[in-house]
Amino acid sequence: MSDHKIKKQQCHSTSKTTASILQSNLPQGMCGILNALEDGSTVAVVTLLGSLCPITKAHTQAFIEARRFFLAKDLDNTTNNDNRTTGLENFQEVVGFISVNPDRYVSAKFERIGEILPLKFEERVELVQLAIADMGHPWISMEDFKAETWRILQSCFPHLSFVHYYMNGADDVVKKQKWRKASKTNRFITMGRKGDTEKVAQAAAGEGVNPAYFIMGSDLPDISSTAARDALFRRDYSALAEMLHPTVMERCLDHQSWQR
Repeated sequence: MSDHKIKKQQCHSTSKTTASILQSNLPQGMCGILNALEDGSTVAVVTLLGSLCPITKAHTQAFIEARRFFLAKDLDNTTNNDNRTTGLENFQEVVGFISVNPDRYVSAKFERIGEILPLKFEERVELVQLAIADMGHPWISMEDFKAETWRILQSCFPHLSFVHYYMNGADDVVKKQKWRKASKTNRFITMGRKGDTEKVAQAAAGEGVNPAYFIMGSDLPDISSTAARDALFRRDYSALAEMLHPTVMERCLDHQSWQR
């Protein structure tokens, strides 16, 4: 056997070993979904970074809506192409990852409004994990740093093509004019929020932003972490049931920040 063939086999073996090690750090259910895809399949990777103090049902619903959009299917699996964006890839799967802003960043936000950060980083991470568990979807998980995992996915599954989208709320996009950052290699999907959806859509269209690189998603329920914190202080169980996942609600109500 020639040295070239030996080196090629060694390289292939090393690549498989590396991919196996990387896969061991990914959720087993997600790996199963991706391993089942045919070679050449395209996967949308949707990532959300936020303060998540606490995570709400609106945050998790955003992933459901993003998945529905990219797969262009209703939940009953009937095809619905009315909302497809011209020039968008044909996606066979969608995976999502949530990451949490550090205490230093979030504390500064609370200080500007005269409040103290009620949940530390580790506590906010735990609440995200609880919400994900409540959802019961193997295609959504956490990551330590924003958008780090989609690069790992490409190494783990070289037979698949991954396209990354940053997910944001319309209010944040308006504030930071994020449509101006959109490009083929820096894509966004924006979830609508009452009062801001039209502002974002008009601004992006007015500046000629490619709609495949800057997607306007569905309007989400008007649920904010601020409203959830207010409801926690009031012990408004009815409102909280609409805003928070059950285990998140239970953990927050037991937290010292919202004890009377």
